[in-house]
Amino acid sequence: MQIADLDFCVPADLKSLVEIEKACFTVPWEEDLIAADLDGRGNSVYLKASFKDIIVGYGVLGQSDGLAHLMNIAVLPEYRRHGVALQIMAAFDVLADEWLCRRMYLEVRASNTGARAFYTALGFVYSSRIKGYYVDGEDALMLVARIPLKL
Repeated sequence: MQIADLDFCVPADLKSLVEIEKACFTVPWEEDLIAADLDGRGNSVYLKASFKDIIVGYGVLGQSDGLAHLMNIAVLPEYRRHGVALQIMAAFDVLADEWLCRRMYLEVRASNTGARAFYTALGFVYSSRIKGYYVDGEDALMLVARIPLKL
């Protein structure tokens, strides 16, 4: 496992985050949405993971009503399976605890078995199925875990 440098994202990171989205997802987040969040118009926290000043992954965490919501996590394909996502999740675990959240939830594509296995290893369990959640009509599974996660 390589140790990534973690830091909060800033507006100057926008181009890198958009490129990561395009490399990781068939329906990436819109640049305008990410830009608005980075400009402080959203209520979520963006963390980036870097190696030698190259952003290789990032995650987005929000919170409401005492629940942390993992909204997105993406790692460039060539940096996967090097512990980057785990490091981001560890940082989010600390942040959720600081926010006094006792649970974290997320939505994941029903077909994304790799991500589902990753989340299950962290202590996430199935909560419900959301029919047609994604733009392409695929269902999402809502998963929930207690804080602290099983890191």
